[in-house]
Amino acid sequence: MERLTYDDDLFLRMECVLGVPVVNQIVWRFDRPVSGDALEAMRQTLAAGPVDRSVRRARVPGARDSWTAARSPADPVVVGSPIDRAALDRWIEDQAAVRLDPIEGPAWRLSATAVETGGTVVSLVGSHVVGDGGALTSAAAAALNGRAVPDDFVRVGLDGSGSVSARWGADVVDGVTRIGAALSGAARALGGTAVRTVHARTTVAGPTSIAPTAGDANVNRPRKEVAPAEGAWVPSTVVVDCLSADWTAAAASKGGSSNSLLVAIVLGILTRSGRITTEERVRVALPVSTRTAGDRRANATSGVSIHVDAGGTYSEDLGAIRASSKEAFRAQSDRTVTTTFELLKPLMQLLPDAIVARLAASGSAPLCLCSNLGSRGVALRTIGGVDATAVAMRSITQNTDVALLRRTGGGVSAWWNESGERATLCVTGLDPDSFPSKEHLRGLVRAEYDSWGLTPEFW
Repeated sequence: MERLTYDDDLFLRMECVLGVPVVNQIVWRFDRPVSGDALEAMRQTLAAGPVDRSVRRARVPGARDSWTAARSPADPVVVGSPIDRAALDRWIEDQAAVRLDPIEGPAWRLSATAVETGGTVVSLVGSHVVGDGGALTSAAAAALNGRAVPDDFVRVGLDGSGSVSARWGADVVDGVTRIGAALSGAARALGGTAVRTVHARTTVAGPTSIAPTAGDANVNRPRKEVAPAEGAWVPSTVVVDCLSADWTAAAASKGGSSNSLLVAIVLGILTRSGRITTEERVRVALPVSTRTAGDRRANATSGVSIHVDAGGTYSEDLGAIRASSKEAFRAQSDRTVTTTFELLKPLMQLLPDAIVARLAASGSAPLCLCSNLGSRGVALRTIGGVDATAVAMRSITQNTDVALLRRTGGGVSAWWNESGERATLCVTGLDPDSFPSKEHLRGLVRAEYDSWGLTPEFW
């Protein structure tokens, strides 16, 4: 029996306890028609793969939920009426808003529509519970190559043949084991904290920065409210392409990499919006995939953080961002170090829903999140022999409202990938007052691209 990990459980709680499901989305833009047969073949292969499964809730306190075969078959390919080119972004948002159910199913959906001026747009959305962005892209890439199971996302835990009593017994064993793991992890974490506290009290303090660090804590700043005082609010998202060669050249001209240029552009968007000032030192969140060959985990993403001065010289020299990112990635890959967070995961997964809901009230969203998916779009580019003009990937939180977005204090989240000669960036403005409309966000992105000598092509 395959159990949900802490990260899987986190996204399940976001949906079931907090009422804000998170979904991942891949979008293909084609200049030519894509056959319905090719899309149906893709759907059938995905239906035999690891994203097509459901969560079985455990009934024994302390036991983790587990995976079982999908309770409901995936929907047929949803083919909509042809849309105008100007309605493309709205169609993409509508697909991302679809209701998915990781417990009762289906947990994913494939849809497509023709564009009146020519071409096709295809969307694949999947619940973050059944797979992170890396899992969904791996499953899609494998399906497009006629394979149901990717090399790095193994289909496991789908056997629902056990008796009720056997499952109950397995839950009891898991519950007892997990309580022991939680107590052990908590004890080790407390011991490590005590050692660090003693060390800190016997060490001469070094120089500290007087500049507030945006993203490390709530920085007190006046908020100019532009959005309505309350009500549902879908964060503005912009999808933009440019030539991959131009992106690479722009990064190299300032001593940087594709990743450091991504960080610089997102910081520029934040600064232009007024969400941060040039006096602030910004914590930048960089997701990192920990997925390996034969991986059994639905969610296998970690993350690191770097700090960048918003008013620094990064627009002229990307070297510092590049160096700090490399160091953070190196430290994250060091398997000899166990963090306090890792030690406390078993305990956090034991917490009742009521406590999770209470803790979430003080939770926050990243001020600056930059997810570099690299060249993943290359493996996804072709459906039924037709090459996509570009491929976009992103993650979306559903059911958001103005109050939630203001309280969690998010800024900009961005996802970047290459799919051959095109580099595609998805930018979401999580602050309803700093990014009150798609048109406003598009203007900020255009200005930032212009400053780097890039020619933006908006979807």
